[in-house]
Amino acid sequence: MAQTLLFLDLDDTLFQTLRKNPQGSIQATQTTSTPSYMTQAQQIFWQLFYHNPAVNIIPVTARDQRQYNNSFLSKDSKITTAVLYFSGVILEQGKIDEVWQENRRNAYAKLAVSIADSQAQVQTALASYPLNYFNLYNVENYYLTIKASADCPLALRAEVFQHLKTLLPPHYLLHENDRALSLLPEFLDKSRAVRYLIERYQPLLTLGAGDSLTDWGFMQCCDFRLIPARTQLDSALV
Repeated sequence: MAQTLLFLDLDDTLFQTLRKNPQGSIQATQTTSTPSYMTQAQQIFWQLFYHNPAVNIIPVTARDQRQYNNSFLSKDSKITTAVLYFSGVILEQGKIDEVWQENRRNAYAKLAVSIADSQAQVQTALASYPLNYFNLYNVENYYLTIKASADCPLALRAEVFQHLKTLLPPHYLLHENDRALSLLPEFLDKSRAVRYLIERYQPLLTLGAGDSLTDWGFMQCCDFRLIPARTQLDSALV
């Protein structure tokens, strides 16, 4: 492993949809629905580290494995390690890190309210609202995400998200970013996976790059922090 590790969030840090940034011009994901694009500045940022032999880049993302496999990083042989599902899975050379996976299994087994039970509770709550405005996703029993449609009135979105926050089970956290509200077990924290990898690889220098409040924890584990302008985290720190 290289002497420098860059722990890199993906969505809204390295690339994003055209809705979020119309300046995106370099396609970064392969999908039949809504692809993501890098801007020229993001591509230059990527290349600064990618072409440095002293740096290893480790994606740290909420994406599931299918979504990660849609990104250009998953096809690159130089990207040997990745953190997925908000830290639910660590991939090494394309294979699941079984030591970390056993740690996650034990944590989920101790939850008083399972992801499936939380899903049923949220589904019941959403039934009181126009369902065409909201979609509920169970991300392979790692976490839940409620996503409001682009045409959902802002007042309705705020009302629904606030209602869901009152239903938070014990030992869960909520993360709101733009049109999405994610329900996460409190142990599903990117910082835990990053600390695990730092301890394993013992790099001389660590860099953390991210855009959202869920990234701040893992970025604090690093020697230097990189925050894109005009993002959730940038606005929170100003």
